[in-house]
Amino acid sequence: MEPLTTLTTTGTVLAIANKLLGKTAEAISDDLANLYKAGRDKIVSVAVRKTLDMEDGKIANLRVARDVFFNGSFTDEAICAEYFGGILASSRSVDGKDDAGVFYTDIIKSLSSSQLKLHYIIYYTLNKLWLEMPKEKTRPNAGMGTETGQYNIWFSTIELQNLGVDVEKDLIALHSKELIGSSYEALGHKLEDGKEVPYTKVGPTTLGIQLYAVAHNKLPVWRNLPLEDFGVFPDIKTPQFFGFSIDDFLKKGKLK
Repeated sequence: MEPLTTLTTTGTVLAIANKLLGKTAEAISDDLANLYKAGRDKIVSVAVRKTLDMEDGKIANLRVARDVFFNGSFTDEAICAEYFGGILASSRSVDGKDDAGVFYTDIIKSLSSSQLKLHYIIYYTLNKLWLEMPKEKTRPNAGMGTETGQYNIWFSTIELQNLGVDVEKDLIALHSKELIGSSYEALGHKLEDGKEVPYTKVGPTTLGIQLYAVAHNKLPVWRNLPLEDFGVFPDIKTPQFFGFSIDDFLKKGKLK
């Protein structure tokens, strides 16, 4: 067989592409173009929704915008649009030179849609649980890992899986990016009747909080997560059963 390196004619390359991909290269090119446009438009729509004032004269940073569109437009996953749209909105400044978002864009583009979904679920839940704490109780300093790291969250592993999360793989990925603490678990808790309830335990990090704030276009106020409702992503479902302890989790699930 002729080596691939010597196949230089357009017709030969198209023939190989047809055998490899099952459709013509022209059709694939059209498909990719259409997918890119749909993904780009979804990201822009999300970024607009997360921008308080579109007439403020600010513009997105070019480095961030390039990475956002190159990496975020080839998917129709709503969670990806939320994160890429959030970082695009947060990169806007008066002169467009604020490229701090490049760091967070690199993290976002390195994560799968399932991993982004788990990250969102963790920090959405953390925000909710912190706001539900009694008013007289001191809130943690979101900038201090020694304080935020004390707040582990228990979830139903089955519920997370039903929401599209690949629990074991995604926990490892988030930990490798320092988006969750090292004490995560995916184990089972035995009830008094001998039945076992699969649970997932996970704790936050300051970087995880920052990335969550970026996705909401709230990076300047990321430290406010224990004090301020950061809102929800409208098309992303979240779990019903969770708590800051195994007992709270079991009570909410009516298992105790």
